[in-house]
Order: sequence, then structure tokens, then C-alpha cells
Amino acid sequence: MVFSFFKKDTKDPKQRPARAGNAARAEPAARPGAPVSRPTPAVRATPLDGVPPEREVARSLAMETAAKIDAIESEMTRDFLRPSARNTGGPITAAPSPMTGNPAIVEAEPALKLVPKAEERRVDVDDFDPGSDVLAGSVDAIEINTSGAGSIIDETAILFSNGQIDAAEAVLRAGIRADDLGHATHNAWLMLFELINQRGDTKAFEQLTMEYVLRFENSPPAWFDYVDTPARNPRAAAAAPAPATGAEPAVRLAEKIDAGVVKQLEELKQLATSHAALKLDFSAVRSIDLVGAELLLRVINAFKRARHELVLAGAEQFLAPLRGATEPGRRDASDALWMLMLEILRVLDRQEEFDETAIQYCITFEVSPPSWEPAPSNIKAGPATAFEPMPVIDAAVDFFEWRGAIEGEGEPHFGRLLAAADANPELIVECAQLRRMAFSAASALLTLARRIQKAGSALELRNINPLIAALLHLLGVTGVATVQPRRG
Repeated sequence: MVFSFFKKDTKDPKQRPARAGNAARAEPAARPGAPVSRPTPAVRATPLDGVPPEREVARSLAMETAAKIDAIESEMTRDFLRPSARNTGGPITAAPSPMTGNPAIVEAEPALKLVPKAEERRVDVDDFDPGSDVLAGSVDAIEINTSGAGSIIDETAILFSNGQIDAAEAVLRAGIRADDLGHATHNAWLMLFELINQRGDTKAFEQLTMEYVLRFENSPPAWFDYVDTPARNPRAAAAAPAPATGAEPAVRLAEKIDAGVVKQLEELKQLATSHAALKLDFSAVRSIDLVGAELLLRVINAFKRARHELVLAGAEQFLAPLRGATEPGRRDASDALWMLMLEILRVLDRQEEFDETAIQYCITFEVSPPSWEPAPSNIKAGPATAFEPMPVIDAAVDFFEWRGAIEGEGEPHFGRLLAAADANPELIVECAQLRRMAFSAASALLTLARRIQKAGSALELRNINPLIAALLHLLGVTGVATVQPRRG
């Protein structure tokens, strides 16, 4: 189906007003797009009495000139409305010029149109078909310009970030063999070393080392050992789950429960994959907002349906910040704070207080009060633990450490980094053991780095491997954060 921005008007064009001296009857309507021709008067006007012959001649010449001007105007109108000169399968028959005295126009046959070959067909405005697959494709697809040195580096970085290791190596080796990478040649070799290093091929690494020495006459990068051990991070150690008094591991919540509680809840979820009993410690909580209450309520409701055992340490002390955040008669945007308080009263087995609170909830939200029912047997209250404030780490030595692969949107790594930006003018992330960063995570890192910069803090990523460094440079992270490549 072919569309055109120029469509014929179904209405007849307006007739030009008849010139003085012509017949009073209107001319027949012309076809849309066709010029309006006016026949040259065959009989000259009758000479006026008393007009000299030379003036009569001048008058006749003026009438002929006006007729020629009309003919030229008509021809220009026809040329403007004529279809474009693109190949339509055959030449367009030109209409005879009105100057020849024949006003008829011969139009090209619109049905004769050859379909070009697939490799010759180009898509433009008139050829666009909404039912075609021109715009079809994966939503994750990225159009890559495969010409030039920079595109080889960029394409390799994108393929590697998406986990297409073999494809990334094939593109990189092809670019190196072509030897037309210019200033990006050395970086391409370093990226190839990193690819071989990550797949653990020591033999290929040694072979590439000899080729590198012959090519650059310089010391090659050294083999790097990736160690899959937990990160040695002072802040991570401070925020790690508190040691449990019993057999169950514990996650201690911060003094203020707000949107940042999602990081601790993710730790709880991770522990649930390997432990049947867990502890959620409220001992340090001093305040809570609506968002934090919503998140906590979801977790407790999820455990009510699960087989895991959950101990709420310090649940009794947690009632104080809950009561401080609620007010009878004040209807908040959500009832999460009230519902969380009712759940805690169930766990503490305080039916009388539950009923009183339920009535206040009923008055506030004008709904039926929740009825009392005992808490599930797998959710219990536990004693509070001694509260020890988290140590304040000096900004000069404050750092994070990223390891392995960062997927998705970069959580929980990016959330922790953003939370630390409020109290630290300089954030340092050690990335020597970071193997790969997904494209989506790198995009989220760009947004995070901009927020950190806007907050007045500086972000530095140290010892980034060449493949991740190329991706961060491509996305523009290097413009808002310091990215220090790893040295061989």
C-alpha cells in the first residue's frame, strides 16, 4: 500500500473570473492538477472610432502578450503538480507545452510501476507502509554504525555488556586484523586481553602477548586473577546483618525507616534463600514514614504466607515510633502505618490494645475496623538487642567495592552509593574485581552519577577493566564521574 502526502482534491477547483470582453458563460471545470488553458481570441477587437491605427496594433500585441503569460502560468502550475521524477517503472510522458497551441495534457500511466529489488529498495515517506516490518525488531536492539575505529570499540563494549562474549571477541579480532583502528588500536588490544583473561584461556593470552610485543615493542598487560570472595568494604561491613544471638541470621534496620529500607529488605530476601529462620531487628528504629511502612508491611505479609520463621526483635520498642507517626482523625494517603501497627500488636499478642487501635483506625478512615486474629505461628516477637550507632567513616578512606557482574538496574549497589552521597563529599568505588556491567546497569549508573554530582559530591570508579571503561565512555559516564582504568 502506497501513501502520498499529495492527494487529489475531490472538489472542482474554483473557476477564474472571466476576463472583460470574453463570453459570459463559464468555462468547463478542469481536472484537478491540470492547467486551465484559455484559447487565444481568433478575432481581434473591433477598432474604436477615432483611435489611431498604431494604438490599435499596440492593443492587439498587449492581448497576445497577456495570453502568453496565462499559458506560461498554466504550464508552471502543471509542472508543480506533476509527480516527482523518481523511478516509477518507466518515463513520464511530458505534456505538450501550451505555447504550441495544444492545451491537452497527457498523464503518465500510474499503474505501471516496477517493484525494485530488495537490495535496491529504499524506504522514504511515500514508501512507508504501517503494516510492514520496517520498524519491527527487539526493543533492546541498538543500531550500531559498523564503520570507523570508534564503532568497533563501542560495538564490542555493548556486546560484552549484554553477555555476548563470543560475538564481542569476533568483532574485536576482525577490527584488529583489519588494522584500521587508528588511535583506538592500543585500546582494542587491551580489550582483547581482557576478554581472553576473563574466559581463563592462558594459552591464548600468552600467544596474544607475543603478538603484542611484536606489534607495539612494549611490555604487554599482565594476567589478572579474579577472586570470587566477599567484598572487603568498611561501609558494607558496618551495614552488614548484625550477629544473631540465636541460630538465625539477622538484619538490623536503620534509625529511620523510609524508602532506603529497601536495601535491608533485599538483604533479608537474599538470606531467605539459604536460611529457614531469620531475624528482623527493630531495636535501632526511632522514626518511620509512610513509604517505609508500606515496604515493611509487604515483607511481613509475604512471610505470613511463607514457611520461613521470622523473629521481630525489638517489636515492643517499635510501637513508639509507629504511634508517633499516626494521629487519630488524620487521614494519610495510605493506611500502611496503621496496618503495620496492628500487625505488630498481633505479633505481641496484645488484643486489648489492638481493639482500641482498630477503633481509632475505623474513625480515621471511616471503614470497618480489622478484627482480631492471632499472628501466624511462623512470625514471633523477640527481645531487643543493644543499639550501637554505625561508625562514621572518614571521607578520605570511605570506599565501596564492586565485584563479579552488576546486572539489571545495579541494585543494591547503586542504592547504597546514593544513600552515602548525602554525608560524603567524595565517593570512591573499587572495581578491580568487577568483571562485567550490564548495559542497563551502566545506563542507570549514568543517572546515578548525575544525581551525585548535582548533590555536590564526587564519584570515582577505580581500576575499571578496559571493556567496562569503553562502555562507560560510550554512555557518557566519564563526563560526570572519574573513571580510572585498571593498569596492567
